[in-house]
Amino acid sequence: MNPISTPLVYTANGPKSAPTILFLHGLGVSSWMWQDQIQALSDEYHCLAVDLPGNGESYQVEWRSLADTAVRLATLIRQQSGDRKAHVVGLSLGGYVALALLADHPQVVETVMVSGVTTQPFPRQWLFRPLVALMSRAYRWNVSIKLMTRMMQLPDEVVPLYQRDSKRISISMFRRVYGELFDYSLPPQLGRLPHRVLAVAGDHEAGLIRNSLGDFPALIPNAMAALVPDAHHGWN
Repeated sequence: MNPISTPLVYTANGPKSAPTILFLHGLGVSSWMWQDQIQALSDEYHCLAVDLPGNGESYQVEWRSLADTAVRLATLIRQQSGDRKAHVVGLSLGGYVALALLADHPQVVETVMVSGVTTQPFPRQWLFRPLVALMSRAYRWNVSIKLMTRMMQLPDEVVPLYQRDSKRISISMFRRVYGELFDYSLPPQLGRLPHRVLAVAGDHEAGLIRNSLGDFPALIPNAMAALVPDAHHGWN
């Protein structure tokens, strides 16, 4: 694959000589969603928080696929991590990206923690596909943004950041992401890797996500799965 010419926007906090944690955000937000975790961990860890293609300050970088994004992140880890490896944490879209990174570039991954991901193709796609087509347009409407901030229980201080990021999401990017996730299943090569993987979901998550947890230890030798009590999709 050709080298990545357009770099992703990211922040780095903590000593570069310390173990690296790479934080990957969900669709329609950006690296600000990890600010509390980074503040708590950056004394002892080198924390990288990336704006994924088409999101946040990387909104002008084209989203192509999970695999393409994984290439970009593997390059970033090699450049920014002292030992050229990272512990990878991903929520929602970031979780899918984390698993693609592990499957395609296991040499740059130390451990993985994911939350809010599915492991099998979506059922009833005849219903979900038209719904996503509508959501791709409504996502940037002010009334939708206001509703989502309430649903995700966002603190007041980050609401302007969420509003900004929502307005930047393109219709094509939104549909391309979901087009890939509709048919997503866990990459089979994960079953041959020794890496420790923790998969979690809030106990108020969608049933499709909660029911996916058992697939992780069933496929991945060193995987564990758990529910987070009294938590929704954006529980972090």
